[in-house]
Amino acid sequence: MDRRCVLIIVEGNHDQAFVAKVFRKLLDFSSWNQETESLEPLWQALVPSYNPKKTKKYYTRLNMPTIVNTNYLSIAIYVGEGSNLLENLIGENTSVLQNISDALSNLNPDAFSGFGIILDADKKTPDEIAKKYCKKLKEYFPNFPNQPGTVVKGSPNLGIYILPNNSDQGVLDTLLCECGEIAYPIHMQRAKDYINQFSEIKWKRFDKDKATIATVASVLKPGKTNNTSISDNEWVSNDTAQQIPAIQSLVDFLRNLIEI
Repeated sequence: MDRRCVLIIVEGNHDQAFVAKVFRKLLDFSSWNQETESLEPLWQALVPSYNPKKTKKYYTRLNMPTIVNTNYLSIAIYVGEGSNLLENLIGENTSVLQNISDALSNLNPDAFSGFGIILDADKKTPDEIAKKYCKKLKEYFPNFPNQPGTVVKGSPNLGIYILPNNSDQGVLDTLLCECGEIAYPIHMQRAKDYINQFSEIKWKRFDKDKATIATVASVLKPGKTNNTSISDNEWVSNDTAQQIPAIQSLVDFLRNLIEI
């Protein structure tokens, strides 16, 4: 099936699970069915190969993008590995964009209809981060936006979204805490009461948010990862989307980027 393809880069596996859940729950996408659907030709460039003799990295996790589809669109959500995101995008040895560029040379350019980046503000301002990425990506995308939450229409559409809400400092877990207050208010209060007992710990900024989400996730999905809880539970739902402006803002950004 000839679908339009959009590549979205995120920082980590939690972000990957979160964005994929937004697509599935709020935008009516389905997970790629490996058994019945062939992989879009454009995404073949992102399929990792296991060759430890060459890389000497026997325990490195293979970084396969999460792929979600409709009949007309295919979205690849690729993990750029946090602080190494820019290096992995444009570095000489592991350039994701070079792989995509090479793949496009053998494909219909119109198939690649969008490219977006979703990442944390952390301790910086979203404006700072957007300008940094705009400067670094100009070689590949001269019109890449320099304002957070912005989509520049073209071929392809280009966009950048800074969590938690394009204006404040924070991380994905900051937004998930807002979601948890709606989806799991009792769990969240008990988790915060528990975390607050560790007064001897010198928490870094946003660490308590991360610990709170991990605590609730371990109750909702005992023995499993945050990724599984984000994917399976109700952090992203119609209720959280309706009550949290940042969720609806992200949905609007994605709709604009992929043009639905």
